[in-house]
Amino acid sequence: MKRSNNMRGKLNEFGLLLILVQSSYQVTIQNSTDYYTAAVVEFTPTYVKDNGPLTLSKNTDAYIKYIEKASKQNADIIVFPEDGLTSLHMPNRSHMDSWTTLVPSIHDNYVPCTDTNIDVSETLKRLSCAAKQNRIYVVINIAEKRLNNDECLSNLTWHYHNTNVVFDRMGKIIARYRKVNLYMEKQFDKTKIPEIVTFDTDFGVKFGTFICFDILFSVPALNLTRTLGVSNIIFTTAWFSEVPFLTAVQTQFGWSFAENVNLLAAGYHQPNIGSLGSGIYLGRNGLINATMFNNPKYRLLISQVPKSTKSREIEERQIVQKLRKEKKKRVKKYIIRYETFDFYKSKKGNIFNSIKLLHDNVTSFESILINKSIIQSICYHNFCCDFEAHIDTINLSSIHYRAVVFDNVRLYGKEVEAGVRLCALIQCSDDSIDSCGFIGQSNTTFSALSITARFNDYPKILVMPSVLNSSLLPFEQWSYIEHTYEKQTNVTIALNEPTKNIVTFGIYVRDFEKDK
Repeated sequence: MKRSNNMRGKLNEFGLLLILVQSSYQVTIQNSTDYYTAAVVEFTPTYVKDNGPLTLSKNTDAYIKYIEKASKQNADIIVFPEDGLTSLHMPNRSHMDSWTTLVPSIHDNYVPCTDTNIDVSETLKRLSCAAKQNRIYVVINIAEKRLNNDECLSNLTWHYHNTNVVFDRMGKIIARYRKVNLYMEKQFDKTKIPEIVTFDTDFGVKFGTFICFDILFSVPALNLTRTLGVSNIIFTTAWFSEVPFLTAVQTQFGWSFAENVNLLAAGYHQPNIGSLGSGIYLGRNGLINATMFNNPKYRLLISQVPKSTKSREIEERQIVQKLRKEKKKRVKKYIIRYETFDFYKSKKGNIFNSIKLLHDNVTSFESILINKSIIQSICYHNFCCDFEAHIDTINLSSIHYRAVVFDNVRLYGKEVEAGVRLCALIQCSDDSIDSCGFIGQSNTTFSALSITARFNDYPKILVMPSVLNSSLLPFEQWSYIEHTYEKQTNVTIALNEPTKNIVTFGIYVRDFEKDK
């Protein structure tokens, strides 16, 4: 379970200009000075059509109640989701003013509750007061307006940002982060220079923060973990879950595990558009508290979190990785031209347990149907993965499984083309590749399952375990082993015991150098 030291190297090689600024699952941890108490809220906002001030006011009322509840349970910090105050139903840019607020810089040492020299919104004032009155750190996401200071005075314009704001126990603004990687958000602007934001707390923890789509990019997420060494991350999100690799809790867990950091993830809750999923994650120590249920609408998750993410000792099991000599002749090399695949043209709008789910375009993957067993290397272009799978008990229903591999550029949303590599076992509703990305209860039992991928660029990419069962939550009984030989790193994910009800099991990689 040891990670290459190079993984914590600086990201300067990416050539990016940065600015540095100041089913539910739960486990209980005993009280200790080595822990802090964190709260995350999965929230369904109220939306009053065409009325920004009233929408903000009603959601602020709800936020204050959650702040009071968390404070009574001795929470040190509470995190609310992306778009939780405004809702997702914001108007176009020409009507954004009443939905937004000025957000003072941390250098202003501004307490909206008591200070009056900056014209901030009533929402910012009230939440500052709630933080102060309840003696708790509060993290919110809000629509920010900023006057463009770079233009001549006769042509001043407003810029709008998707912004996280952090209040300390006195209600002072101690952090302001503007989202870098926008996801089809035409109302909002990017800053000229991406922001990498951290803040310190009185309970001895330094946090970094970013928003939703940022989690799949090197900036700012990996700058926080690999360059600055921040081990506690706050994540606000309005995620749109996509099967089989990018459902919300699956992604949050996979990223926290990959970077071995604590992650406090607060999610927007509207299952009918595919947005839900929140949790508290402890890096390679696993999942401590999460929700991926369509009901109830409102959730407050509170857990004690270790301040340090020192890896637990995990027994490394013997994993069969070598191909049998007689199978080598069956290895296929497929040459596929470099192109962009639209991952939103396949099976849009699938409903599972009242949750709308997007689908990967799985037909673009190289794949092999698994019958009883497989010991084989599967390649997509020059990227190869070794599979060994043995089915002990076969489900009598129509659920099937395929081993899949991909190494190309995909489309996120309608605009962002990004590099992805993956190798995994995924569930299908019949024996065709078109049916994969299916979610169902499966009694098919795998007595053994291991997948190995090889990387020559491991320090430059994000490699996440991707595991999921039909409850839309990660399952536990597997090992993850990294072996580095000179410049090559082999990553193996393998079951520790016979397991059934698998939806996804494998490795998901973001290859930043392929991003367009």
